[in-house]
Amino acid sequence: MKSSRHNEVNPLAGVSCFVEGLRRASSSEVRPFIIGPALVSLVIIGIGMYVAFGYIAEFATYLQTAMPEWLSFLNVILEPLLYLFGVLIGAWLFGFLATIIGSPFLGELALRVERVSPNADRRWYHEIGSALLRELRKLRYHLPRILLLILITFIPVLNAFAPFLWLGFGAWMMAVQFCDFTVENRQGEFSETLAILARNRGAALGFGLCATLGMSVPFLNFLVAPIATVGATLLMNQFQESQIREV
Repeated sequence: MKSSRHNEVNPLAGVSCFVEGLRRASSSEVRPFIIGPALVSLVIIGIGMYVAFGYIAEFATYLQTAMPEWLSFLNVILEPLLYLFGVLIGAWLFGFLATIIGSPFLGELALRVERVSPNADRRWYHEIGSALLRELRKLRYHLPRILLLILITFIPVLNAFAPFLWLGFGAWMMAVQFCDFTVENRQGEFSETLAILARNRGAALGFGLCATLGMSVPFLNFLVAPIATVGATLLMNQFQESQIREV
């Protein structure tokens, strides 16, 4: 048996697969299955950002009234900064929420990318229950780690590393989220997804970083979920081929 290190997928493969996902998403064979996930994302992100803007406006007004007179000059930059951070964080958060809710569509998309014909009796609406249960399993994995990062963010000295930890974990979370659709379609357990990504951590983080940055781009992030699903399916196929070569 060959060394697994020797056959580990190149770390840049994650970035390459995300870019290839962007190209494949516009192809005629996949494009019809992009529409459903993209519309789900657009609606959820649109509603989420509309609600978020209302809260940001109220919070900005509160800060301006509570601010001492001698700091009033900060009002010129305060509100734009609040909206900037609100848009960036909200775009990512609501994009991720849209991915969870649109998971039945994205699972179907992953099947089409692999050129696997679904069972004749299988329809995306039949998969809603199992897909959402799978998403709850992922949330159970993510939430304790998110809470730990929140704690670190408020601990002096350690919080200097918080932005890097958040970025790294965000990339890992995106890789787990999108790569799991392929494993789920193959009737694999969620633990199998984690094991595969752990063996190819560099490639997984490269892919996840692309997805994380894409989710943070307002007005374009509704397209990231289907594009990332296509790219993640291609990446998981590379991982499978690498594992076969080890035998």
